[in-house]
Amino acid sequence: MSHTEAHAADQDAESRPFNEAERTRFHNLLKLAAESPFEGERDSALAAAKRLAKRFGMTLDEAASGGPAPELPQKPRVSRAGPHQKRARDTARAAHNLDNWVANDKARRDAALAEAFERGLDADKRRNKSAQAPRRNASKRNPHSHATVLLQETSMPMLEISALTGLDIYEVVGLKLKLRTQKSGSRRGK
Repeated sequence: MSHTEAHAADQDAESRPFNEAERTRFHNLLKLAAESPFEGERDSALAAAKRLAKRFGMTLDEAASGGPAPELPQKPRVSRAGPHQKRARDTARAAHNLDNWVANDKARRDAALAEAFERGLDADKRRNKSAQAPRRNASKRNPHSHATVLLQETSMPMLEISALTGLDIYEVVGLKLKLRTQKSGSRRGK
């Protein structure tokens, strides 16, 4: 086959879509390019699929979807949007742009902060902060003694005492029962 005949055969191939065998071969090449564990095999399969699609005058995406999309005549678009719709569209576009700007700005800030930490920014402060034991509020009472005082000196419901002291409701009930046995034991001894 001469060069001219080969070119004519390519021209004929461009004018027709894939037949069943070619479509199967194309899909097998794409599958191999996606699933092969070997990089060279993936590259070779993808290159072969591109050549096959090019031979038929299609892009890789067009060939994968079954052929070139038919060209539809486009009608000129007539905008029927009134001033309110145009203003709403402009406001929505501005809000979208603002959201993108904020997200990009946050990403830039986070990246700059991460780079600064890598360079050692505030390394000594962060090291000292992590070495310190958490400070305990000196005015906070022991939950058991606090609950005991509240049970003896107030008529607060046990659920509120539990919430206030951080003790489980069953612990508060247990304290209440122990206080009762202590009171009854002190009465008997008198």
